[in-house]
Amino acid sequence: MKKIFTVLGITSCILGFSQNLVQNPGFESGLSNWTAGTVASYTLPTAETDTPYQGANYAKYVATATTGFYQNIPISANTQYTVSFWYKSAGTGNGARIWSCFLDAGSAPVYLTTDATTDPLRNNNGYLAKVGVWTQKTLTFTSPAAAVQFQLQVRAYNNSTASFDEFSLIQNSSLSTADLSVSKYSLVKNTFVKSEINFAKNCKDLKIYNMFGQVVKSLSVKENEAVNVADLAKGNYIVTGTVNNEPVSQKILKD
Repeated sequence: MKKIFTVLGITSCILGFSQNLVQNPGFESGLSNWTAGTVASYTLPTAETDTPYQGANYAKYVATATTGFYQNIPISANTQYTVSFWYKSAGTGNGARIWSCFLDAGSAPVYLTTDATTDPLRNNNGYLAKVGVWTQKTLTFTSPAAAVQFQLQVRAYNNSTASFDEFSLIQNSSLSTADLSVSKYSLVKNTFVKSEINFAKNCKDLKIYNMFGQVVKSLSVKENEAVNVADLAKGNYIVTGTVNNEPVSQKILKD
């Protein structure tokens, strides 16, 4: 069962979040929309049902050679995106990694950096940490000027078992232009946050959402109370709650 709540109603009405651009991100339709490759010898994973991160299915390799699968996704150039997925990796081999790039209008590959050792979308030429529990990998990038598609690809390696679930590609600019609900109450004093959020009002049912529409904190606060958020990753968040029986929402930026 998923441990992070997806709040589609809230994100569409309050946050104006961009949709997940990945098709069939959690393999609920089997392996449709995904392709084996990009090397001819690569094969698709299997769709398994025993221990998904979320939903009914996930993708799994028991690799006897280097293999991988991908999905090409239309994107805009010079635009910030966040790619994310959940994975598990085990075995005596190298495990798994992300190995993604962009395609230009002629379908030629374009890389975030020319050197794979400095390219986070190619995992800096390294491998994902081996973990026996579902773990999220998240990367934020700005698409190159020539990019018209993002090639979201992951790989698995010989003598490795690698599992994948819940891929996501979100255009981040939607957060910066989100049309938040208007209120006469100011809930948060400091919308640029280092380690604490300072609250201006008593607030019930307070929730903090990340850019994927996932609840990362849920609590109630009192006027002038400070809440430690040092554990949150850098990025945009939305804080919602009820002040004097009125719903309130504010955007914050965690540095």
